Amino acid sequence: MSGGTNARPAEEVHNFLGRPGPRRSRRTLADHLQPPRPRPVVTTPAPPAPPPAARVAPPAPARVAAPAPVVAVGQARASERRVVLDDERPTATIPAAERASGTLRITLRWERQVTAAGLHRSTDVHLGCLWETRDRHAGALQSLGDLLAAPGFGARQVLRLGPRSEQDGEEVLADAAHLSLMRRMVLYVYAVGPTPPDYRRLAPHLTLARRGGGTLQMWAGEPPPGARTCVIASVHDVGGDLVVRREDEFLPGTARDVALAYGFDDLDWNSEGTVPRPS
Repeated sequence: MSGGTNARPAEEVHNFLGRPGPRRSRRTLADHLQPPRPRPVVTTPAPPAPPPAARVAPPAPARVAAPAPVVAVGQARASERRVVLDDERPTATIPAAERASGTLRITLRWERQVTAAGLHRSTDVHLGCLWETRDRHAGALQSLGDLLAAPGFGARQVLRLGPRSEQDGEEVLADAAHLSLMRRMVLYVYAVGPTPPDYRRLAPHLTLARRGGGTLQMWAGEPPPGARTCVIASVHDVGGDLVVRREDEFLPGTARDVALAYGFDDLDWNSEGTVPRPS
């Protein structure tokens, strides 16, 4: 796992992420590829030593059981091989050698909702993905509008949307052998109906399963009032490596607002701004 590198990202990715927008943070990929700066350590001079006391034989120490190791909430144990992307560490790099074959799984999960009677309640929270290829073709992957696979032809699809369930969530399946065709992906959480998801209760989080068995995880943060859509992560091809970045950007509008905020300006949307029209 590489959390950062000093190499300059591909020029087109660098230029895009360095471009501020009204609904995007001013962070750039170049900023996040640098290792986090260590916090300054404040030291105070030690007080003068007290005069030596008379020697007294110490009592025999009582046997005390060793305390259990403390793990902070949201922090993974080392044995879990899980890395959580957050404000302190918003990016991670998957080397090109690790994505040579197989399937890259990006899964959205959320807290299951229960009624007062103890029954599981259905939710309206879904995973969407805006994608762009190296030759500048772009589109969306989402269940709304039955946009279930792209780009490609027939069975040779680079991206596919898996089935959704309350228990297992919803996932994007990427053909790792052909991910070199992709320039970037932007993953977002949305609702099909007009009511925004209750992000606080649902606590949606994205898990990217790596070929070596480890995972990257990122959680949606605190939503502002009226937030309807959450851009939770982006994935960029940088010199053959995949750079995964936690975005955590909430928008009051639909997937069309995500496209406009993240530079997918050529997509033509329906009147509701929820489904792009075929190009």
